[in-house]
Amino acid sequence: MSQSTPQTVDLLPSPPSARLIGSDAGPTLLDLFCCAGGAGEGYRRAGFDVTGVDIEPQPNNPHRFVQGDALEYLEAHGNEYDAIHGSPPCQGYSKLRQMHPKRKYPLLIDALREKLTRLGKPYVIENVQTAPLQRYSDLFGGHGVVLCGSMFGLGVARGFLRRHRIFEASFSIVQPPCNHRGPAVGVYGHGGHSGKHRML
Repeated sequence: MSQSTPQTVDLLPSPPSARLIGSDAGPTLLDLFCCAGGAGEGYRRAGFDVTGVDIEPQPNNPHRFVQGDALEYLEAHGNEYDAIHGSPPCQGYSKLRQMHPKRKYPLLIDALREKLTRLGKPYVIENVQTAPLQRYSDLFGGHGVVLCGSMFGLGVARGFLRRHRIFEASFSIVQPPCNHRGPAVGVYGHGGHSGKHRML
């Protein structure tokens, strides 16, 4: 992990966003482990001014981008943002890890949650269904939902995207119902399926 100060690369100026009362800019969101910026784009469309952080170069990320260690950046700069989203690497929590039992994958959810809780900012942590995340609101202050592509009409003309992800949050989120009707669509970003879909 790099110990040097990350360099900030502005790929686009801050997008037009919803204005807060008494503020000249929209609320700022820190998108940790941002990769190409898919989650960040959703937040941008909702009115947030997004800054993404990832350890790897992300030339296709359309938002303000910082290359560096996400947890180190959170520790140093998390208090500068209004809200924080984190999508730590999922390989170590996925069922597919059993295909490569000798590989060691980073397990960063606990460390991320600890830092976010201590910071006290509104946060969301996203990961796969088998990750150790809160799935619902309980009496002890835990919050989370399971979201599916079909809830939002994602897919193609002949079917819906059935891809479930857990979103743990520091606040309550209302969960819409899944819309599992018709054939399912599988989407694959690696392993020879990049940019393709197939019916299941």
